[in-house]
Amino acid sequence: MAKLTLLPDPRYTSAESRPVVIRISHLRKVNYVKTGYSVKPSLWNHKQSQFKSTYQNSVKANARVQKRLALAQEILSEHSAILPSLTSKQITSIIRNRFEELDESKLSKQITIQQTGLLSYGQKVIDRYKKANRFGMARSFEDCLKFFRRYHDGQDILFTDIDTTYLEDLEADYLGRGLKINGLSTYLRSVRRFFNLAIRDKSTEVNETHYPFGRGGYSIRREKARKRAVKLDVIKALRELEIPEDSGLWHHRNYFLFMFNMRGMNFIDLSFLSKANLYEDRIRYKRHKTKRGQSTREFNIKLTSEAQRILDYYANDECDLLFPILHDVIDSKDKKLIYDTYMSRLCNHNRRLRAIGKELGLTEPLTTYVARHTFATAGLQKGISKAQIGDMLGHANYNTTEAYFEDFDTEVLDQAADIILNE
Repeated sequence: MAKLTLLPDPRYTSAESRPVVIRISHLRKVNYVKTGYSVKPSLWNHKQSQFKSTYQNSVKANARVQKRLALAQEILSEHSAILPSLTSKQITSIIRNRFEELDESKLSKQITIQQTGLLSYGQKVIDRYKKANRFGMARSFEDCLKFFRRYHDGQDILFTDIDTTYLEDLEADYLGRGLKINGLSTYLRSVRRFFNLAIRDKSTEVNETHYPFGRGGYSIRREKARKRAVKLDVIKALRELEIPEDSGLWHHRNYFLFMFNMRGMNFIDLSFLSKANLYEDRIRYKRHKTKRGQSTREFNIKLTSEAQRILDYYANDECDLLFPILHDVIDSKDKKLIYDTYMSRLCNHNRRLRAIGKELGLTEPLTTYVARHTFATAGLQKGISKAQIGDMLGHANYNTTEAYFEDFDTEVLDQAADIILNE
């Protein structure tokens, strides 16, 4: 009896991509019939004789080659009475002729439906965000698409092919290459956003049944980030560190200390602070990154004496900005230029802070986040409630504040226990 096996053609040993064929074994002779698909060996599941979920449009591809295999098996059944008298080559010819008679359109007899690809739809989303001058999110989405473009050798992947199995295979492959899960989680949060937009978009076929995340689906994992807070002694040492006045490090220390005084202000908010944000002895502003959200709130912070001294140094009647970070581009009509310049200055700021951190002997890098996390941790150490700290930081929900204290100093907890146990 003839035996049929679905596999990448073993005759193409040196080829990077091999045709997927039906191997026909009969009377110790072997012949092959092509299915119309090709695959890299790494994208073929040899145990299950099918494409892996990481293969482009794997669901459709598996359905079609299985349909070919089923038809070949049906042809063998039709000729079962005379199979012993037929050679392997003759059987192969019969199957190949039937395949040619029933071409792909006749085989499937399916209505062509719209199929939305992650890369093509994601680019539409990116263009929309750029048009709205939301360059930060657009950049995050672009990084996501670059990753998936590399992962699929430049080929698009359908939303309908991104299921739980696909995402689990992707995670296993990512971690197997020695990469950190937080990198993948960043990309997958963008994918999740694309899904949510595509489901609401009536021009796509994507609906809730295709959504692979959430309860019962794939859960985006993250590793706990290293603690970013430093002790207040470090802030004191930072203030006292001898740095030549008006040098690069001197200016960036000023920026860091101002942000710390402003309850851990973000660097982007510092960069865009203008005279319109000054109200006598207070700074009032809305965060740049959340100003579209429903939970957007206005900060109203009293200037400390240190913050006021720093502000007075940079007073400039020629520019509306309070700090000279974006003086040279702020009047440009090219919003993308302003954003790109900001990103360059942010990188420079963190580079300068790392240099200052080394001067202080810190083992962990000094970054813009350190000011914010240190302010929050110092508040908790001084007995301020988490709810009040969260309010000062502008958090919309309690869970965000809790994340700041997941790795709260053991020393602080020991002190709290001593107070309880020694009474």
